[in-house]
Amino acid sequence: MSEQAARQAAEPAAEQGPGQARFPWVQVGALVLGGLLMIYGIVGFWPAFSPPGADGRQPTLLGLEVNPLRSALQLALGVIGMLCATRLSTARVYGWLLAVVSAAFVVFGILGVLDHDIDWLGMNVPSTVVAAVFAVLGLVLALGPVRQGFPGGERSPVHAESRESR
Repeated sequence: MSEQAARQAAEPAAEQGPGQARFPWVQVGALVLGGLLMIYGIVGFWPAFSPPGADGRQPTLLGLEVNPLRSALQLALGVIGMLCATRLSTARVYGWLLAVVSAAFVVFGILGVLDHDIDWLGMNVPSTVVAAVFAVLGLVLALGPVRQGFPGGERSPVHAESRESR
């Protein structure tokens, strides 16, 4: 690349200068869902270590049955979500991961509600519904459209990912 071509390529960035970094909604969604899952996983440990009730079921927290294994998986999924929120491409991958893992929770929840002997994730109906909501939100993150332009100007900020990196 010649020196003149390099200067011409740098001029738009120099004109624009530093500014606010704008994040696509997918990255913000991955950060928020990761945070929610992390909190959900941490709070789930609180009553999870108490002994099961007379019916053999785990204790509940706000109607959601809690289980240490599921809480650990949700905590890990939340941390992964917060780490994946740094780039648009990884936030999309996180959406797929969230959708697949939450769909698996739904399947295990339905099986656990039907047969309590195979309920090793400690899922009741409300827990299964919450997992289904997270699965749908994961699909929204993975498949939702992202606007190419940014509000307030025709040029995208310097910090925005290029089309090749997505």
